[in-house]
Amino acid sequence: MDRYVSQDISGWTEVRVHGVSGTPPEAELCHPAVALVAGDRLAGFYRRIWECARGAPDGPDFRREGYSWGKLTSGDNSRALWLLLLPFMFLNLAYYMDPEHRVVDGRTRVVSERRAVQRLLALSLTGTYVLAATSVSMDLVGWQCGAHTGTGQPTCSSGGFWLNWLHYSWLDSTGRHLAVASIVPLALVALLWWTARRTWATMEAQQVPQVKGGVDVRLPLEDRQLWNGRGPVRELRALHVAGALAVVGVLLLAPLLPGADLTSLSHGGTWHPVAAVLRNLLLLALLLVVAFVVVLVPLAKDRDRPDPAAPRTDDDRFRLLPWLVTALVAGALAVACWGAAESGPPDPTAGVHALPWQTGAVRWLLVAQGALLLSLAASHVVRGTVRTTPPDRNILGSPDFPRPAWGGMSMAGVALLATLLATALAAGVTLRVAEILGAPTVPGHPTGDQRPLVVPTAYFWGAVCALALVVVALVLAVRAWAVMSHGRADELHHIKAFYPPGDAGRAPQARRRHIADVWARARGLGPAATTGLGLLLLAAVVIAAAGVALDLALGTRLVTDGSRWLTTAANLVLTGLVVGLLWAGRQAYRSASFRRTVGILWDVGTFWPRATHPFAPPCYAERTVPDLLTRLEYLTGTTEGEHGHQGPPGGRVLLSCHSQGSVIGAAVLMQARTTAGVRTALLTYGCPLTRLYAQFFPAYFDANAVHRLGQILANTEETLPAPEEKPGLADDTRWYNLYRASDPIGGWVVRDTAPLQPSDPLRRGDRQLLDPTQLCKQPGDTCCQPPKGHSDYFSDPAFDVCVRDLVAGGTGPPPTALPSTAVPVILSESVDGAAPLTQARL
Repeated sequence: MDRYVSQDISGWTEVRVHGVSGTPPEAELCHPAVALVAGDRLAGFYRRIWECARGAPDGPDFRREGYSWGKLTSGDNSRALWLLLLPFMFLNLAYYMDPEHRVVDGRTRVVSERRAVQRLLALSLTGTYVLAATSVSMDLVGWQCGAHTGTGQPTCSSGGFWLNWLHYSWLDSTGRHLAVASIVPLALVALLWWTARRTWATMEAQQVPQVKGGVDVRLPLEDRQLWNGRGPVRELRALHVAGALAVVGVLLLAPLLPGADLTSLSHGGTWHPVAAVLRNLLLLALLLVVAFVVVLVPLAKDRDRPDPAAPRTDDDRFRLLPWLVTALVAGALAVACWGAAESGPPDPTAGVHALPWQTGAVRWLLVAQGALLLSLAASHVVRGTVRTTPPDRNILGSPDFPRPAWGGMSMAGVALLATLLATALAAGVTLRVAEILGAPTVPGHPTGDQRPLVVPTAYFWGAVCALALVVVALVLAVRAWAVMSHGRADELHHIKAFYPPGDAGRAPQARRRHIADVWARARGLGPAATTGLGLLLLAAVVIAAAGVALDLALGTRLVTDGSRWLTTAANLVLTGLVVGLLWAGRQAYRSASFRRTVGILWDVGTFWPRATHPFAPPCYAERTVPDLLTRLEYLTGTTEGEHGHQGPPGGRVLLSCHSQGSVIGAAVLMQARTTAGVRTALLTYGCPLTRLYAQFFPAYFDANAVHRLGQILANTEETLPAPEEKPGLADDTRWYNLYRASDPIGGWVVRDTAPLQPSDPLRRGDRQLLDPTQLCKQPGDTCCQPPKGHSDYFSDPAFDVCVRDLVAGGTGPPPTALPSTAVPVILSESVDGAAPLTQARL
């Protein structure tokens, strides 16, 4: 039997873009059989398959197409390991929270000192992970467990077969122990390198469509340089890899110096003279590489706007740098094994101590991170980042439009969160391994019949601070739940006002309370989470400051003065953190319901390009935005060929976007050619633009951005008009935004202030859907309708009504695929105290 898939691009094409749940294309198109028409299996465009062309709803006038990108952020269980890179993602996220990203003279400008600080902070987080690996393998295993092998002192317990190599006679030297143990951190760096390179080839390497002629860029989200990360991400990756490899090489060679002191470079000790010279030269070269990387990371290439007039080159200034450092580390491994034969085993009477330079590196890295975070916060205060514009003076004329979260300090707050999480993970892994192998301690403190293993004191204090933060987080979580429940009384009044009096009177009290609880939790989740996280970060600052003060005052007495129960409890908490992250990642990729619960946070983090940390989880928007830009311009017939030839004639596009797809759709329309924008309409549902993005990313999704998007969707000319001072959106804006009171993620975008009566006609803009549509049981049904929350907007009659109105508002006949009769729908305008629109008809 022949199958038919519409290939038309004339008339109207409804392009659906799903949200965080990774909706399969069959469910997205509400059709059991679909065919890939563009893209690939990771991110592709699908159309419905019909038995034959005759009578198929997809025809010359209207067709439906779905863009499925869920596989870019989901996959097999191995992707749960991405959650271990959360600190990198949070720091990258913080970069885009800066309210002072703005367009000057047609180019996006950022605060240069903040960008430099954040890039250095990103490099320090890479160092935190590398030092955690060297602490576990080279310090605890290679240096401390191997230092007194065969001397009669307590051996490292639970070693099993994987520590037998410490007893091999041909490895019976400090240098060879360290060389073998360095395989673990080197493997970690290699894994990060390979993963970053593979994801770069999938995401950032995709070419952003170029624009010929003048570009009218007024806001950062309109600038296509945002997604043009091919060169900058590659350079940052090379520098991070080189720096990480160099740190491992330094910690391999520094302990082999006489006295582990740079001043003893001229003394060969028991080493062969040639081996000593090579050791010294390699160590100095690796130290220079570390300094070189620290200097160059803030100066790495910035993102440029794709320009067809500029020659396309793939020049990479640092392409060979990681390979050069790899050669230096290979030389260090050879010298450690060669020179170690001359040095012999360590002196068993020297006592137990940590790997030379390891503890100092950890401490100074934490000091540097604290200084960077303080400078970042000070920059906000000095430059007056906090927005002072009154909420009732924004260009939308909406008194309830949100202001930047935490007084505009969200960038510094999330950067602090990233640093704390990275430190907690490093401390947790190190202390847990030390507990497995022996007893974590400080120099000179006895541990009975267990093998003493010296751990940096900073890790003990970090674990205690993490324990205190967990207690605070639990208290704040209980507070947030109580706050969300306080809105039940108000929602009960809304239920009585919105539903017909007969239904509100007949519905059982338990049913009304259940709906009120759902609405109250949905409305209160955002404010409660924002306030709770802000209080947690404020508590983190206080606890960290107290920890530093106590560390300076008490030093090692935290471990030696009978507080071992405290460090043990903190160790268990940190272990639970690592295990919990792995479990959450596994559940998120195995369970669709769990993914919908936490997916919005993950998809928000991976929406933004990797501007500061190249090892962060990949940005799916680097692929989805160019995909949709190219497809939109093709479907509207505005594609320009490489030699200036116009593409095939097209039609009009209705972008139908759910949840995170709304953010992608807004970004695409802001960056599309004006000729494509005037042939496009927008339908969003479950949209988090105002509820989430406007608070935390005010430079990209503030009231000006929403107003600009409204201008694009109200424009009918080939060029956009000059900015207007008239508040709000125009009445003929080609945009509907649907949301529900039961939706904890999506919400209104622009709140109209005019009161709405039940007899008023349907107007463009925000439309609140009543959920559930029926309060009581319906005839023939033994159950009440459950609230749909963030899902299943397609099933609401309002959806087809809005599609029909947007399509009928453009040129050309209305689509035959949609019903031509009036569809009853229950709607309510997004204004305070507005009554619902009942049985509204077009």
